[in-house]
Amino acid sequence: MSAAPPIDALRTTVSDLVALTASRTPRDLSESQRGEWSAAQVAAHLADAELVYSVRIRMVLTDENPSLVGYDEQAWAARLGMCDLNVAGSVERFRVLRDANLRLFESLEEAEWSRVGTHLDQGELSIAALVEKMIGHDREHLGQIRRLLP
Repeated sequence: MSAAPPIDALRTTVSDLVALTASRTPRDLSESQRGEWSAAQVAAHLADAELVYSVRIRMVLTDENPSLVGYDEQAWAARLGMCDLNVAGSVERFRVLRDANLRLFESLEEAEWSRVGTHLDQGELSIAALVEKMIGHDREHLGQIRRLLP
């Protein structure tokens, strides 16, 4: 049985994202380095990823070992990025989705953390493992924004 991951690590991402981006100019937020995404693109990606994680976790919670499809992050950024040029809008979308996910995580019973789905590329993943991936994903991209906006 999987133990509940430390969801408190997910609570601070929104405030960290706001602190990193709120006082920056649109130009600062839209500049990229060495072929990396800009801070604006990273913020939009965080919101997109939260949406995908939301669906995956809900599928695992309500279906028996559902298939969890991957998605092409670069294609999403290329096609959907023009919809997310406003960083404050991306942060708000992320906040709404994260708040909903935190409420869901708080409602889970111990056994539910062990429910699994099978990702087409990554294999079997429990809800606990998905949440651990979310924690790592947050850290990775907050670090990326810190490097982009010294």
